[in-house]
Amino acid sequence: MAQSSFVILCVDDEENPLILRKLVLQKHGYEVVTARSGKEALDILAKRSIHLVLSDIMMPGMTGTELTRHIKKLHPQLPVILISGVNEIPEEASYADLFLSKVEGPAAMCAKISQILAAAGSGIQPNF
Repeated sequence: MAQSSFVILCVDDEENPLILRKLVLQKHGYEVVTARSGKEALDILAKRSIHLVLSDIMMPGMTGTELTRHIKKLHPQLPVILISGVNEIPEEASYADLFLSKVEGPAAMCAKISQILAAAGSGIQPNF
C-alpha cells in the first residue's frame, strides 16, 4: 500500500479515464488531484504540493508532452509519467520519466508509480 502522504496530479481531458485513474490510485492509498487540461495542471502545480504527475498524451490545447516540457522547466525533479492508448512512444515523450501504455492496465500503472516514488526515496521534494 502506498503512503498517503504522496499526492498525485492526474491530467486527462476525458472525464471517465480521469475518474477511473483517480479511484484506482486512491484505492492504493494516494491522494489524487485532477486536472482536465495542461493549463489547469500548471495552475494546480503553482498552488499545491505535488509528488508525481500522471498525464494523458493526447489532449486538445496543450498535449501531455508539451505539459511535461513546461513542468520539467519549472520543477526538474518532479516525476512525470505519460500515459497513452497509442503503444508507440512519441519522440517528445523523452521529457517524461516514464511512458505507460493504457493497455498495461491499472495494476502495472500503480506498480510503476510506486517504483518511481520509491526510487525518489525519502528525499523526494514536492514542487511547492
